[in-house]
Amino acid sequence: MELYRICFRSKIEWKNVSPELQKELDYSLTRIRRMNRRKGVTGALLMGNTHVLHYFEGKPGPVLDTLYCVMQDARVGEMEAIFHEPAPARLFPNSLMFFRDLTTLEVAQLHPALQFVVDRPSRISVDESMNALCCFSEEMRESRLTNGMMLG
Repeated sequence: MELYRICFRSKIEWKNVSPELQKELDYSLTRIRRMNRRKGVTGALLMGNTHVLHYFEGKPGPVLDTLYCVMQDARVGEMEAIFHEPAPARLFPNSLMFFRDLTTLEVAQLHPALQFVVDRPSRISVDESMNALCCFSEEMRESRLTNGMMLG
């Protein structure tokens, strides 16, 4: 199977976001994960105070369909492409859409530089985005191994 991946950052249009942020996030993530299950797309969303880092992986057509869907969302503002390319393997093979709010105290303590990278006004490099994503893909891999050992 040919794998493709795309990574971009978007500005959050807070005026178009519900005051009940947690409910909106839960609803949106449930919807995204349901669509991704049908399409075979996996990925991650890392949310800062002003921006979201988006990462999608899967077959090229479904990944691009997911991108086009995001582009229609009124909550998504200015977009900055970081990379789009063939993928050697999935970073998030078991996550229909991993989500992490980088503004929480727990995440800020574990990964203090990530929110700054996602929210800063200057462009994000490919290496910076991959480092941010790998923090969580490794975390997920380790938890799967631990769960497997406990259940196995």
